[in-house]
Amino acid sequence: MPAQKPQFYTLRFVAVFLYRGWLGLLALWTYKKRVLRWWVSSRETTNHTYHLSDLSRRYLEQFLSDATGATLSDVRRFMDELEADQDLAIHIRNGIKDSGWGYKADLDIRYGKRLGWYALVRILKPKVVIETGVDKGLGSVVLAAALKRNVSEGYPGRYFGTDINPRAGYLLSGSYADYGQILYGDSISSLQAFEQPIDLFINDSDHSADYEAQEYVAIAHKLAPNAVVAGDNCEVTDALCVFAEKSNKRFVFWREEPANHWFSGGGIGLMLPSSMKNMREG
Repeated sequence: MPAQKPQFYTLRFVAVFLYRGWLGLLALWTYKKRVLRWWVSSRETTNHTYHLSDLSRRYLEQFLSDATGATLSDVRRFMDELEADQDLAIHIRNGIKDSGWGYKADLDIRYGKRLGWYALVRILKPKVVIETGVDKGLGSVVLAAALKRNVSEGYPGRYFGTDINPRAGYLLSGSYADYGQILYGDSISSLQAFEQPIDLFINDSDHSADYEAQEYVAIAHKLAPNAVVAGDNCEVTDALCVFAEKSNKRFVFWREEPANHWFSGGGIGLMLPSSMKNMREG
């Protein structure tokens, strides 16, 4: 009987090995289907857009409510407000069609984590918003739309985007251009030359840890007392976390989950004041 024991364990090992292989192939097939679906249905080559999964959106609502002190109902209302904005959706579609770059941009409107950016602007009512790295300007026009709503409620604010590509930001046009502008050139140079106090800063440019850290150094003494800094690279680097620790500020992070897309998603990292009591409520 003892002589059969090694063979028994060998058979169990082979069975488990084959089962694990089947699980891996199943996962690869699921991923492969998403890649194939994206390949034939999308035109995008970079800065992929997608909807959030239902669970990811729900976690984003809770994340923003906990981080800012806004009520959960207000956070949901602001996110719903963006998704229901048909004027903005039409503007984005027409902007893509008229840009000459439609061959590598989708006409379907998918905001992903930008729902969170929009809600932040509606919650915080910032006077100055800066986003580094704008690409076609989807984030730019979303942030401008939030500022437009704020202005209608008596809270003026302005958006500034930075990008080294002189063709970037083509969606920030029409009436939305009244609420912001693109500063062309190296982002760090643009930030060093910027003279106004910054209420909300969004890092979304060069995704290297070193460049991201340099941006934070450039704005460190330009942040308003209750400024919020959002990082789009926090799932890759700890640059914002380190900046928050050095600044004696809170750091929190939410990881996004795209719905039915091969891309694993990014997230929103936030450097927050120790207390949000003095922030203007939405």
